Amino acid sequence: MLLVHTSGRDVVKALGRATAVLVSGLMLVSCTSGEPEAHAKNEKPPCGVGPSSEEGVLLRDVIAADAFEDFVYNSTSELVATLRSALPEVSPEHRIPVKTRCVLSGADGVGGSVTFRFGWVSRAAEKLDFVLANGIPFEMDGGVFGQANDTDTNLYVGCDMPGALGGPSKSAWFHAKAEHSTSSTPAAVDQAARDRQTALTYLMARRITEALGCENKPLEQAPVVKPLPTP
Repeated sequence: MLLVHTSGRDVVKALGRATAVLVSGLMLVSCTSGEPEAHAKNEKPPCGVGPSSEEGVLLRDVIAADAFEDFVYNSTSELVATLRSALPEVSPEHRIPVKTRCVLSGADGVGGSVTFRFGWVSRAAEKLDFVLANGIPFEMDGGVFGQANDTDTNLYVGCDMPGALGGPSKSAWFHAKAEHSTSSTPAAVDQAARDRQTALTYLMARRITEALGCENKPLEQAPVVKPLPTP
């Protein structure tokens, strides 16, 4: 059972009241680092998506493209090593700037794209991230909460790490961020579309929490999004 110090609804309400500033303590890393790195043998890349997978089906709908390309440079083990080493440094006062990104986009310039970032944020931080304009708060099973609008999704959940990282993990939220860009003729984004974007973020974040070895298995359930009233 996931242990949280405050409810997702309470934290999301706080997001709505927050000013648009970057929280100290936010630490994001990603799937790219400038130059391609050789993936470990038989290791599944953190952002590699098969066209027939659940993620692939959602992705095609989200980016409005029948085919897509992924830009993945780091191996899963490299990403996990970065997240593990950064976790003990998380605090309300300490922040590491975002430098790189992992992008999935429509093939041959057709459709839009989505960028995924993963990291940690202190549970004691007064503000979790930039406030999303017209953001809709949401909850999901397993203690997942966050906020989504037409172009961005912020998802937070507890990840109970084993061993020496157990203590630091109790003081941090695992954070998955997705940024969506649309095609030149974007379709209208309604609540159902935002829910699909959030479900895709959940599934991509699951790959990372599984690789990290979160003992509470926070993202093992079906990605059912429950929008909440706007504060």
